[in-house]
Amino acid sequence: MEKTNRVIKQLTTLCLIIFFAAFIQSAAASDICPDEKTLSKNARIALVEAQKQMSENNLPAAKTILVEFNRAHSDENHPYVSYTLANLLAGENLLAPALEQYQKTVDMCPAYAPAWQNMGKICFDLEKFEQAAFAMEKAYEHMDKKDHRLLFHAAVAHVSAEMPENALAHMQFLTSGRAGNPEPDWVKLMVNLSIELKKEKQAIATVERLLGKTDPEPYLFRLATTLYLQTQKYRQAVTALSAYSLLSPLTTAEQTLLADLYNHQGIPFKAAQHYEKVLAHGPDKKLYERLTSAWLEAREPEKALKAAKKGLAAYPKFHSLWKLKGWIHYEEEAFKAASEAFSKAFALKKTDSRSLFMHGLCAAKAGQHDIAKKVLKEASSHSQYKQQALALIRQMQAEQETANL
Repeated sequence: MEKTNRVIKQLTTLCLIIFFAAFIQSAAASDICPDEKTLSKNARIALVEAQKQMSENNLPAAKTILVEFNRAHSDENHPYVSYTLANLLAGENLLAPALEQYQKTVDMCPAYAPAWQNMGKICFDLEKFEQAAFAMEKAYEHMDKKDHRLLFHAAVAHVSAEMPENALAHMQFLTSGRAGNPEPDWVKLMVNLSIELKKEKQAIATVERLLGKTDPEPYLFRLATTLYLQTQKYRQAVTALSAYSLLSPLTTAEQTLLADLYNHQGIPFKAAQHYEKVLAHGPDKKLYERLTSAWLEAREPEKALKAAKKGLAAYPKFHSLWKLKGWIHYEEEAFKAASEAFSKAFALKKTDSRSLFMHGLCAAKAGQHDIAKKVLKEASSHSQYKQQALALIRQMQAEQETANL
């Protein structure tokens, strides 16, 4: 949640600054309130003088005019005066005084959407996130032509206020189709919140609906992958990520994930192909192990052996890879090579009684009876291999006695 909060906050702060900066240039009036006709003579004069200074880019002078008007004629304050002064204060980064003037504006004119909108931006910058969300919601409520981005900003403020349930309600609406085609950031935030709140079912339905449209955007397949993984729908996850890979280059982590998913679904050949793509960017101990194992499972012993050798060239003391190399040779009935590989595995991990036993078994099958007897005698000290090891020793002794007759 902390990571999601930080990333979304950075993204939305940028959007709000652009939104605010574009709006601050003019104060569009509502048909109801504020009403220019209700301006007093003194207020009208002060605004005209301030606007003249603003047109000459003398903003401090414009601010001074309005501050002095408020001091001299506090009973004649007007939404236009407060709003204009708030914008000037915000332009100088005087956020707390600006917020006070925006509050006065909406107190006098509760339906003035631009003031609510800019108040939301200021509250966000002041980290008054709950108040920011409320202001953005009021701005949206009082807009004649709805700008759905305001609900997105309100949702982000709710996230920052650690109120994800309120945020999710907005994002579910914004991605439902009732607000038009959703922006990618809206869908991403909806998915993140749904996962956090354990409400993946509706999120999956939304993403699948968007995927059902003509030429769906690639990011939707990636989001679907995340949701399917979260709900342990691995078959759907591998299908979605595979589709995504056809539309967008995969990162190393995504390529590894796709390989792991193929492995999990019992498709080792495809898994191995993707592991090889990852390893082309550089060696990785665990990936060499997975690649070797995948080729072995895919009944490609030559490719498995090649992968094992490459891995061991990079990591000569990697126990698991020596063990896999032993199994590859064993499957190919190359018992002497198998015995040597299992011997290496056991030398690197003395608790690996399985490799010890296989070292002795393969030595016996390779006709190296002296080595086999010695190794199997040691293996017989491990309870799980005692009977098998002793039986093999007796068998070799019997064969030797028969040969001596």
